[in-house]
Amino acid sequence: AVVSTQSGHYGRDIRLGDYAGKLCVIVDLVDQKHLLVDGPTTGVPRTVVRINQVSITDIKIDIPRGCKSKKVRVESEKAEVTSKFQNSGLFKKAEAKRSKAAMDDFGRFKARVAKVSRNRKIRSTVRKLKKSS
Repeated sequence: AVVSTQSGHYGRDIRLGDYAGKLCVIVDLVDQKHLLVDGPTTGVPRTVVRINQVSITDIKIDIPRGCKSKKVRVESEKAEVTSKFQNSGLFKKAEAKRSKAAMDDFGRFKARVAKVSRNRKIRSTVRKLKKSS
């Protein structure tokens, strides 16, 4: 995967231990498999991560290659990156996964019952449509 370093690409770390699920900006390419990332607004320190640990989004900010954390913070706040990311499908999918993982036993039971009843309604509607045509 080739990543342009002319402007900062925002990505979301998904497998970075303590920083999993946090938003960060790609500041520089170290080599073909490693990126220098920084997330001053989200608590991710300037660190090197593997490229397969980051999900690249379409959100971009104009920063020079290898710039300091202060510049990254100013540009990301000016571009309102957090609000843009919260409206993205990647964030919504991660939130759904987190809420599903946080369910207790009764919550999983209710979700299963709702799914079964929804599928029964869909199945009956499809059967009626097939019968009428």
